[in-house]
Amino acid sequence: MLDTNDAFILELNKMVTIWVGKKAKDSEKKNALAIGKGFVKAHNKPKGTRVIRVVENAEDAFFKSFFNGFYPIATTDHGSTAGLANTEANQDIGAVANKKRAVVAQLLNKLGNYTVKVYLCKDGKNIELPEEDFGHFY
Repeated sequence: MLDTNDAFILELNKMVTIWVGKKAKDSEKKNALAIGKGFVKAHNKPKGTRVIRVVENAEDAFFKSFFNGFYPIATTDHGSTAGLANTEANQDIGAVANKKRAVVAQLLNKLGNYTVKVYLCKDGKNIELPEEDFGHFY
């Protein structure tokens, strides 16, 4: 859909993104933000609408999320390089939860001093929960 020889506009409610292809005209590359600001004005976008420029091959996940099959999704390592054990899927939810808690404890021990607090937001008030209630759904 996006052509490396051109520039495109992605319009959202309070954000306009100008995508600039690598082989776009120099005038499009230089004036991308001005083009975006002109678009905001011409289309009576709300005050405070952000205008950003994104260049080809430097798109973030947010931008990519608006396009099906934009680029292959990068795989990520979730802790094995840091010496943390990977948790495998399992039908025993209690065992899975315990494995995850152990991995989190391992990570927090590596980080050193830390404090974890969990609050329940109820009736406009934040109620601090005791540690034994962490992870329970209300």
